[in-house]
Amino acid sequence: MTVRNSGVRQPSIWASVVSNDAPMLREWLLALGFTEDLMIPGERSNSIHHCQLDWPDGGRVVLSSTDERRTPCRPGTNSLHVVATDPDAVMERALLIHATVVNPIVVQTDYPSREFTVEDPDGNYWTFATFAG
Repeated sequence: MTVRNSGVRQPSIWASVVSNDAPMLREWLLALGFTEDLMIPGERSNSIHHCQLDWPDGGRVVLSSTDERRTPCRPGTNSLHVVATDPDAVMERALLIHATVVNPIVVQTDYPSREFTVEDPDGNYWTFATFAG
């Protein structure tokens, strides 16, 4: 087993996502702009035990195959907020991979954010927004 690690430390909270097809979801997230920090293959062929994906503006998502470890998490039950300095560029990449757009790009009026939401292949919602709190 080959373990790849970028050596970049992310001290913030990491969202954990499980998938019935984690390799496919990994590719989907990479196409949106995440970068891979660490990849540990699963016990079975075409599975992921643990994969760390970093967002260029900061933060990390942990991805694993559904049956790789005991977890109460289920595919399609997450809603994640990703701070993006350029949500329009992320939206362009999302459209290139035919992501399902849940909410198109909008400028919020009650808080300062330009954002959109897409649904990943497992049914999780990913909001990419300029709002960072």
